[in-house]
Amino acid sequence: MFTASTPCTWPTSGEGPDRLVGYVQATVAAGQASVAWVVGTPWQGRGIAGEAALALLSWLREHGVTDVVATIHPDHGASSALARRLGLVPTDARMDGEVIWRSE
Repeated sequence: MFTASTPCTWPTSGEGPDRLVGYVQATVAAGQASVAWVVGTPWQGRGIAGEAALALLSWLREHGVTDVVATIHPDHGASSALARRLGLVPTDARMDGEVIWRSE
């Protein structure tokens, strides 16, 4: 299903299906998915990123991907909380100053 490096990007909507408010994405390579989520500032704090990211991880698992990583700025508490909710744990590794989180 996945080629050498397959990007999967899902737009997220809010306040009706015609309003895009962000996206979740996964880049899958060699059985590992690097995931990210972005939600516009006016729509943050409403659970949009969490709902979309949970759906994305569920879809990835259904397609055989079990190794998931995310890079999160150490001061971004909301993204860190979401990563924990997704079952990711912070590692000691860093990339461009961001903490690499990995599935357990």
